[in-house]
Amino acid sequence: MLLMEEEPVYGFPNIVIVLVEPETTGNVGFAARAMANFGVTRLRIVGSDPRMDQYAQMFAVRAWPILEGAEIFDDLESALKDVEASWAATARSGSNHSVTRAPVPIRELPDPTKIPSQVALVFGRESNGLYNHELALCDFSFTIPTSKDYPSMNLSHAITVTLYELYTKYAEKPERRPTDIRAATREEREQAALFFDEMIESTRIKEFRKPIAKQVFRNLVNRAFMTGREIATLTGTIRKIMEVVDAEKFDD
Repeated sequence: MLLMEEEPVYGFPNIVIVLVEPETTGNVGFAARAMANFGVTRLRIVGSDPRMDQYAQMFAVRAWPILEGAEIFDDLESALKDVEASWAATARSGSNHSVTRAPVPIRELPDPTKIPSQVALVFGRESNGLYNHELALCDFSFTIPTSKDYPSMNLSHAITVTLYELYTKYAEKPERRPTDIRAATREEREQAALFFDEMIESTRIKEFRKPIAKQVFRNLVNRAFMTGREIATLTGTIRKIMEVVDAEKFDD
């Protein structure tokens, strides 16, 4: 019998997001969206059940299956009972003398793909975060660098930043398909600039202004992120303008 080759899984199928007593149901919906962005599908909620709340459903948008499949627990200890590792997000910095609450920077989080079982990322209440006894249930805590003037992050934003950091460092990425966006090459940008130069030489712009116009165009093209399709469209447009300019010169 011919076996079908399994599709590769991108993201983090072994990560579980745990929300402890979220105070805003809309944030739960936004959290589900953030999870979907980075290939995380398992959500656990400690406290009341927000799955049928209209705001949670509305803000989850197309990530509603994650919200609908969320597991509800009475306490954090129960939510972490079957996980291999648990990492808690906190805005509390602790001190060098604290061995119970010395969080690591988010950039030093380990690779969750190297852990064979479930990894829980634990996020606390919007107002007070996680209590000390809840932090003690986790293997360690981590912090996200923020301004000292306003260190507390929105719940869904904290989840997004955390998953982005892990995703960019550790997640397996799909190979670029031919239909994916491709940046314009240096040769393509230079070709557009050469056509622009030719067009400028055909205009009635004063001679001392022509080099400036050419350089400004190059600055704009090189400074901007342009796709191959965009630079091809720009080059074609310049050539059409040249045809109009040449036609006007011939009429003169």
